[in-house]
Amino acid sequence: MFQRIAEKIEVAGVYKNTEFIPRKFQWRHRVYQIDELTLISDIKDGGIRKRLYSVTSRGNLYRLCFNRDSESWLLEEVWYE
Repeated sequence: MFQRIAEKIEVAGVYKNTEFIPRKFQWRHRVYQIDELTLISDIKDGGIRKRLYSVTSRGNLYRLCFNRDSESWLLEEVWYE
């Protein structure tokens, strides 16, 4: 089941061939190592450009959102089994 979170997070990663690849993120004072990047998608929310990343960490699926205009990160959703 997806749980809506919508909280600011910090993300660290690397650039590979001009593409940003997230490697870990910090949420609620805890660091989550990203095990797998499952999807990258560019969207427009009104006039705001965003890039969505679906990632797995410790068996859970997280949806991270990078606001390309404000250059800020948001943890949108978590999938719990």
